[in-house]
Amino acid sequence: MRYLFLLFGCLLLGSVVSAQVGITGFYNLNEARMVGENADPVNNELDYANGPEIALNYWFRLPKNRIEFQPTVYYARSGERYGWNEAGFQFKTNIYLFDLGTDCDCPTFGKQGPQLEKGFFLQLSPGVSRHWLSTAAENLSGKTAFTLGAGIGIDFGISNLITLTPIAALRYTATDFTDMIFLNRDGLEVSGIRGALTAYQLGIQATFRFDKKRY
Repeated sequence: MRYLFLLFGCLLLGSVVSAQVGITGFYNLNEARMVGENADPVNNELDYANGPEIALNYWFRLPKNRIEFQPTVYYARSGERYGWNEAGFQFKTNIYLFDLGTDCDCPTFGKQGPQLEKGFFLQLSPGVSRHWLSTAAENLSGKTAFTLGAGIGIDFGISNLITLTPIAALRYTATDFTDMIFLNRDGLEVSGIRGALTAYQLGIQATFRFDKKRY
């Protein structure tokens, strides 16, 4: 996963002079549970605190429609000092439902029409993530999981240089993220159980456009 971040960072720096890039800060409300055919339907919560997330993205779009793509890398943690860490990649796709058939100079920079019509989008974001647990003694080995995500947002064009975008989203681990062995009351290993993490996300994204000669 570290090499993915390094590669993405190099591509981002190499293209920044003629591209649109963004940075997003989220606060994640996390819900972690044991799920599966043998999971306890009542006592199934896992200890996983809320916490912040930072994400970096690159931007490109379809040439004739308002469908835009944001390959994104992110890092999130739970708790203040010790807790779960998550680093991952998401391929975010923004679909502008009320402006799908236009070919505007987007994202919604400057004054380009009604804000809701031009700026509102639905976001879909499949991805992959790496999870590990930090304790006072050590970093415990983690596991790689596939993720599914969705959200909504609206662009507010501040100028030709910058757009601010409030976003509400969620991300769900479609596979186990804990790499834990689950035991029953007799201390025996129980199969058919995995850890599932749902992050309810509130954040704001700043998108910068460096291919404009005048801002």
